[in-house]
Amino acid sequence: MPIFNRVYDWLAASDAPQVADVIFVLAGRECRKHFALQLFDEGWADTVLLSVGRFEIRRFSEFKLPLPTDLLTLAAGVAPECRHYFVSLRKGAAQAQQVRLQRFGTWSEMVAFSRWLHEREFVRSAIIVSSGFHLRRVRWCCRALIPPRTEVRFVAVPAENPNFNRDHWWQNALPRKLVLLELVKVLLYPLLLLPDDSKP
Repeated sequence: MPIFNRVYDWLAASDAPQVADVIFVLAGRECRKHFALQLFDEGWADTVLLSVGRFEIRRFSEFKLPLPTDLLTLAAGVAPECRHYFVSLRKGAAQAQQVRLQRFGTWSEMVAFSRWLHEREFVRSAIIVSSGFHLRRVRWCCRALIPPRTEVRFVAVPAENPNFNRDHWWQNALPRKLVLLELVKVLLYPLLLLPDDSKP
């Protein structure tokens, strides 16, 4: 139905990829990381930065990465609520760092990514990868947090799942729940976030 397509298109707000300094992929659905690694392999950026949440760590060990990264061992002695990592891959180098979470998942990740960028002033462009229905909120976070010197492109995971695309999302329970919940979050985020949460 056209109205449901328009809702999805408004949330998706996706760009075409463009060569950048870094690809950043948000935690969550596994297909996001597979797509970001594909872009990395195709040469869209020299660095890929993977945000890995606590419930992804075990599955992350099964990813075929260019360089080994043992998050299971790294997280073994860390309290479960603190197990969130950024894993960066670059030619011949891999690094994992623990990141501090705040109250809101996507906002926390973008705060952490903003800090990462502030520590690397040479990074002038980024591709941010996430599910299509998630990108409107990611854009809002970026406007509030990402340094103006960084040019950002927002790229949706293609063909994530036949049930998650713009033509069918309202016909299945899980996609319908996620998209409608995303609409609520987009409307409430500016009201719920306090000034202290925006400090990089």
